[in-house]
Amino acid sequence: MEQDNSKVAWGKALKPIFALLLVIVLWQVLVLEMLKNGIISTLIAVVLVSAVSVVIFGIVFWVVKSLLNQFLTIAQGKTEDEQEQTKIGEKAKKLMEREDDIGLMMRSVHDSISSFATVISGIKTATEELKSVSDDFNNIFHDMEDSLKITQDSTHTIADNTVTQAAQTADMKEKIDAIGDLIAMISENVDALNASADKMQECNESAENIMGELIDISKKNGEAIENVREQSKLTNDSAQQIQTVTDIIADISNQTNLLALNASIEAARAGEHGRGFAVVAEQIRTLADQSRESTERINQLVADLMDKANVSVEITEKVSEAVSLQNEKIDQTKEIFTTLNSEIGQVGSAIEGISSEVEELKSHSDIIETETVSLKEFAAQNAESAQITIEHMNELDSTVSKCNAATERVVGVSDKLIGYVHETEDRKKILPIK
Repeated sequence: MEQDNSKVAWGKALKPIFALLLVIVLWQVLVLEMLKNGIISTLIAVVLVSAVSVVIFGIVFWVVKSLLNQFLTIAQGKTEDEQEQTKIGEKAKKLMEREDDIGLMMRSVHDSISSFATVISGIKTATEELKSVSDDFNNIFHDMEDSLKITQDSTHTIADNTVTQAAQTADMKEKIDAIGDLIAMISENVDALNASADKMQECNESAENIMGELIDISKKNGEAIENVREQSKLTNDSAQQIQTVTDIIADISNQTNLLALNASIEAARAGEHGRGFAVVAEQIRTLADQSRESTERINQLVADLMDKANVSVEITEKVSEAVSLQNEKIDQTKEIFTTLNSEIGQVGSAIEGISSEVEELKSHSDIIETETVSLKEFAAQNAESAQITIEHMNELDSTVSKCNAATERVVGVSDKLIGYVHETEDRKKILPIK
């Protein structure tokens, strides 16, 4: 009966401890489930588990300490009065020396007290270690809070810069659209320039061909003029020859006149005697022959001169035709160059339009360049903030690693406490019963 009462007493003493340990296990399961479902973060889960573990281990320590004090008071006779303490101690010793159930229970109580002392010592050590872990957690949480604050500031900076970049990007898009429209206009002007250039090319080719024809005509004119010059020279030579013949005829005429005069004089003197006249007559006959021959030569020369004059006329007609053709080609060239000047004027207008559009493009380009510089500055700030974020995230990762290590220490302490409790239960179960 006393043995049953002892078991009941031990059961009542250990029930609260097992209940608290069960609460710890259930709480950890609940927190892990909330963490798995994304209701809470890892940091909050660590905080909740640590806080509840510290509180429950504190309660366990307080309960065990209270029970231990009671057992010590009963088993060792510790009271306020020294005399009473001594009497209770002697009485407890006598009771343990008994061989009946009461002695067995007292010895069991004494062994249990020794076991509880070991358990309390382990709990005390575990509690001190839990306090150290709690302090470590506290410092870690402060570091994490500082890192998160800095990370949050960097994130805000990145967000603000991103908004600014978005606005500037929209403005740049408008400028780029305007540049696209201007480029389309420039393309149209370039097409017009190409068409004008094609026309100019055709005009230039026509002018080149006409100029080639003019050069050929000029060569022909030169050849014709050279022929005219040669014919004129030949005509001049013929005229000189005619002049020479004419001089000869003039001399012959003069001599004929003199001979005729002499013949008249001699005839007058001779009267019947006209022998000298015969000589003169012979000379006159000779001169007549010479005059005939000269006349023939003059006729021949005149004929040659007429032929050459005809050739000169023909050459002159050819020159006239060549000059007329040359004038026509020159008129065509004039018309082509008039068209070319008109096309050049259109090209100049198109170039002026392109110049204006290029100036506007230059203005947009300057604006884009300025905004690009701003975007580069924001990008540098974002890069710096990102670097800071990465560094603090690395620190946060290290902190989480420390939290994991601390959690493993807490789990180790919990395992020790559970081990002490199981050891106590085993000792209670193997007590001998008489």
